[in-house]
Amino acid sequence: MKRNIEEAKSQVLLHGSWKQVLGIYLTRLSVLPILISLWIVFALLAPSFGTLQNFQALMAGSAVIFVTAIGETFVLLTGGIDLSVSTVVACSAVVAAHTMGPDGNWITGLLVALGVGLAFGLANGFSVAWLGLTPFVFTLGTNLIARGIAFTVSEGIAIRVPEALGLLGQTKWLGLPATAVIAIVLLILFQFLLTKTTWGRYVYLLGANRNTARYVGIRERIIGGSVYLLTGILGGLAGFLSLANLGAAVPGIGDTILLSIIGGVILGGTSLFGGEGSIWQTAVGVLLLATLTNGLNLLGFDFYDQLVAQGLVIIVGTAMTVLLWRERRL
Repeated sequence: MKRNIEEAKSQVLLHGSWKQVLGIYLTRLSVLPILISLWIVFALLAPSFGTLQNFQALMAGSAVIFVTAIGETFVLLTGGIDLSVSTVVACSAVVAAHTMGPDGNWITGLLVALGVGLAFGLANGFSVAWLGLTPFVFTLGTNLIARGIAFTVSEGIAIRVPEALGLLGQTKWLGLPATAVIAIVLLILFQFLLTKTTWGRYVYLLGANRNTARYVGIRERIIGGSVYLLTGILGGLAGFLSLANLGAAVPGIGDTILLSIIGGVILGGTSLFGGEGSIWQTAVGVLLLATLTNGLNLLGFDFYDQLVAQGLVIIVGTAMTVLLWRERRL
């Protein structure tokens, strides 16, 4: 089947319309050319952009987004959506920091953060995949629940974490922040799981055609629920990484990163209709938004102007992705 799809794409490249051809190339290349162009422009306009210190800061700031975007990619590939992922990051970070205290054991904090993420992942997966509830509505509800817990436990203020955990965020591995290296390893691992395992192929097929998935015997509920479970666990891990980056649990962190998570996944080329996308494309999409924010910040743009720029990029990128995806359907 895969060979037949590739042969069909080759025919489009030879005889298809310019929109179909462009759509295929955009899918294969993602937004990598746009990202490279941004790097060049910002390097010319802001000399400090091209420094090693700025690149390290860019990667450290993107680590939490990378990890959470992995899970969101899997959810979107099945045709679903998880709006709770950003506040699960905040909730897991706050509960973990509250449990550890400033003098606690960071391993305890890690286990607590993963446990919080697991709980939300189970709730989302069971309700959407097994009970058939609408993912947009249900995960919006769990988004609010996670946010409420984060602010209730923290009382609206940042919670300090053990010094050893803060030092992890300052540690460099292979010339990159440790949190960024962890995120890169996870990106590679889950790209492999998505493209080289039976489970990954089932995720693609479930999003591409649910009727076909049922016909070939795929357990729709199990595969559908597993992606929400994965997203919850990765959200918990991302919350723990945020503690290392910031040295504290910030209850409002979830309010600022949802745009970057879902926007990065969509800009990377993951179809809103399910069945198409990849982890490496998501990484490029996330890095594009992070680069845009970083470059505009160095050029002196206000925070709210940066939000406008991000919103415009996401709107244009999403519109192009949807329109070109429709054009090249065979």
